[in-house]
Amino acid sequence: MAVSSWDGDLTYGELDELSLRLAHHLVGLGVGPEKFVLSCFEKSTWAIVARLAVLRAGGAYISIHATNPPIYLDSVIQRTEAGVLLSDVKFAARFQHLVPHFVGITPEWLRSLPVNHAPPCDTVVPENACLVLFTSGSTGQPKGIVQVHQSYTTAIRDYVRNIGLDSTTRMLHFDDYAFDISNLELLVPLTIGGCCCVPPPVKTTDNLINAISSLRANITFLTPTVAIKLDPAEISSLHTICVGGEPLPKELINKYSSSSTRLINQFGMGEVAICCAYNDSIHPDRGNTIGRPASGPIYIVDSASPERLLPLGAVGELLIEGPHLSRRYLDNTAVSRTAAGFLSKTPRWMAELHPARSVSRMYRTGDLGRLNADGTLDYIGRKDTILKLDGCRVDAIEVEHQARKCLSPADAIVVDLLGAIDGTEDPQIAALLYLDGHTDSKIPAVNGEPVITNAEKDGMAREKVDTIREAIKQALPAYMVPSVFLLMSWMPRTASKKTDRKKIRMLAQKYYMAERKLRMDSPCYVQQSQVLPP
Repeated sequence: MAVSSWDGDLTYGELDELSLRLAHHLVGLGVGPEKFVLSCFEKSTWAIVARLAVLRAGGAYISIHATNPPIYLDSVIQRTEAGVLLSDVKFAARFQHLVPHFVGITPEWLRSLPVNHAPPCDTVVPENACLVLFTSGSTGQPKGIVQVHQSYTTAIRDYVRNIGLDSTTRMLHFDDYAFDISNLELLVPLTIGGCCCVPPPVKTTDNLINAISSLRANITFLTPTVAIKLDPAEISSLHTICVGGEPLPKELINKYSSSSTRLINQFGMGEVAICCAYNDSIHPDRGNTIGRPASGPIYIVDSASPERLLPLGAVGELLIEGPHLSRRYLDNTAVSRTAAGFLSKTPRWMAELHPARSVSRMYRTGDLGRLNADGTLDYIGRKDTILKLDGCRVDAIEVEHQARKCLSPADAIVVDLLGAIDGTEDPQIAALLYLDGHTDSKIPAVNGEPVITNAEKDGMAREKVDTIREAIKQALPAYMVPSVFLLMSWMPRTASKKTDRKKIRMLAQKYYMAERKLRMDSPCYVQQSQVLPP
């Protein structure tokens, strides 16, 4: 069985025939190498047929979401010159006017297409695009990451070997189609003769548990936020849960330590196919260890200059090398990002260490880490979470780590630097809290903004603030202890469910500067300065 889905199953023979019929139809619409096809589906068997058909036609698919704003869709279509859009027929009214060829997919229509057993396209090469991943974003131009056949075939080969997968694999296709993990969930099982298990579109914890059981899935990828909500006893068919995208809490590690389900930590980014590191030997006290390289080498370099290779144990930027890297970005809208990410010139030390790889492609991740004596890598945090206060380095991730020891898994905290260096008030370290049990906590509002208040003036939050402050004081220098604690009614997240640090920073800065103005306008205002280290 190739596909086991809530809306129907397909054998490999059926998947081959249906995708071949659609692929020939797409070729007739002009799809071929370096041609981009938009795809918008809810979870279904037919979304898999559509994606596979685009690849067999020689094209590259771009998954979009039905809720994407029109200005975003117009930008994607203009930049990719996409002329074909495959979709559930339910979205016809929304999409059919956007492109020259709208193709509404139904099982009946697919089976009505003529049979042609000739290869739809025989001119695809490893360097051709297979998919484009757009980063989520509501403003500006999101970067379009172009993945090629070479990067995905290499990454799939290594992933199968690293995780230990075979034709008995039944992988849950849980992630939204617009996000990169969904490509792993589709391409890995179909490459090795396994089964792609498709759950219903509605995502709830109960539905997830039921889908795992009814589809007999034995491996899935989840964020820690989702994985920690599951009871290992209720998902006995799963022999492996891969997690990633968020810090790995000790509570999650302990939860699965005594179960038969194996927990694997994956680390990666959109510019890398599948993942760049994995840890299949997770220790409760080393949740930040991302393990070993998955497909290509990872180096630790000076975050200010990749020309300086750092020694064992030193904290620096992760630099990735290998064929699993994407083909860079789609167009010139990401030139500045490309300069900061993909290196235009191989560092001199690479030519000295490995002369044969002196022109190898490399990518600066913007992530900080260190290499351990056992060959594993620790993830320290993003470069932009290293705050500079009066010349001192404040690791926001480390402050958050200490604070989380006082919080429940459902609570959240983000540490940032608020204020402006303008000679009026010194910037201050702030901790922004979301407390799940607080009476003011709310469900996130679409296009809304959370309410921000002073946590130290809140009766329910004050005791928690005191506990957090004391815990940080016990573990970190005084200058790393937040001097401002703010309470948020909900924690903004990106479309991929990660904490939206940029939006949180913007909202917190807006609140902080308004409050600062009130303080400065007060006749009782007394200028204060930040505590400095001795």
